[in-house]
Amino acid sequence: MENCTLYSHKLDFDKVVEIVKSKLPKAEIEFDDGGKQKSLVATIKGGFFGKNKTLKINYRERTNPSYKLEEIECGLTQNLAGMTNFVQSLPAQNEEVRGKFMYKLMSANCEMPFMTEPSINNEFESILREILLELDGFAFADSSSFFNKSTSQHFVNKDLDLILDTQGNCEISDLTVSVDAKYHDQPIESFDEEQLARKSSSEAILNEKSIKVNAHLPCVDSSVNVSLRELNEVVERAYALMVIAAKGEGVPQEQLEPQIQEKNINGFTPKELEIIHSSNLSDQERAYATWRYESLYTLLWALNLFPELKYPSEVCDVQEVVATILKPTRSEFEQLCKLRTKKEILDQLDMTYRMNWACVDARIQGQPVGGNLDSSVIYERHYALNWLTKYHKQEWDDVQTST
Repeated sequence: MENCTLYSHKLDFDKVVEIVKSKLPKAEIEFDDGGKQKSLVATIKGGFFGKNKTLKINYRERTNPSYKLEEIECGLTQNLAGMTNFVQSLPAQNEEVRGKFMYKLMSANCEMPFMTEPSINNEFESILREILLELDGFAFADSSSFFNKSTSQHFVNKDLDLILDTQGNCEISDLTVSVDAKYHDQPIESFDEEQLARKSSSEAILNEKSIKVNAHLPCVDSSVNVSLRELNEVVERAYALMVIAAKGEGVPQEQLEPQIQEKNINGFTPKELEIIHSSNLSDQERAYATWRYESLYTLLWALNLFPELKYPSEVCDVQEVVATILKPTRSEFEQLCKLRTKKEILDQLDMTYRMNWACVDARIQGQPVGGNLDSSVIYERHYALNWLTKYHKQEWDDVQTST
């Protein structure tokens, strides 16, 4: 037997049945419709001397379909929660892909064990591929003669390319996470006047800059529901980002250590500590660290140390950013800092969120992004602002920038 398990956000087992029937017109097909749990068995007779070939697909869906995973309310959500924790614990060659994959995993609404006897032949492979493509799914499998992208358990996308295995390997550069609007969008009447005004203002700015607008994107949370990070927490995070970005830029360890001691910097995350203690950063780690200057710039703006965030068509002035936080003593720096209001921060978050959508959409479409936006600058701003507003209560290493 050879098998895997398929997952999808879409609920369309009728499409699965249709695909099997079209691919196996001469097979005997048994179908059991049990509501939220279904099954299909297709048998290809082997004749007098041949063995039968069998495909069995079981199916179950969430009690309450959604795009997020907030409650354990059925067997499937319990399984998804366990898998999410499993993925979170794995190393990752590509952190961005893993982050997006976690959203794709949490948005899965159905699960389909795909079991073949004796193996996945050409006919069964064709069915598997079409199901994944039609339902924008992904698969989880053990290493086998067919699932040979890894020597261990691994996840593959709808094209059967490796998303992630237990060693952190990845062979794709991006992953699309699509969510049905009926699950994602809040009804317009659920947003308050502040949220709607903010959305309208952001869209007006984007239109003025010739940046593509998705009018169906929801509002960011209301200031009534958002709590910001504490001032001392933001200050500590800013200092940590300064050190990490400098390390990525190539500042020698012997120059960083005195600053860490003098400024009493203790708020490094586990991932940041790996970077600090590394004597030979990879190109990916170096890029990850250096881009944190943009996150730092965003937090310094939030601390009222810059009057405005400049238009994100180019990177920040690194020398000015570093001087702003490095020149004063820690005591002097803390006295200068005053956290901006929720309104100011949420206004910036809403516009950045919509700009990030435009950047992602342009990348997916293979087109240049409008408004001459720098997508990496936008990503770092979105990251910092999501952390600042406690998006999904995620800590720094785990912050997501879903659009």
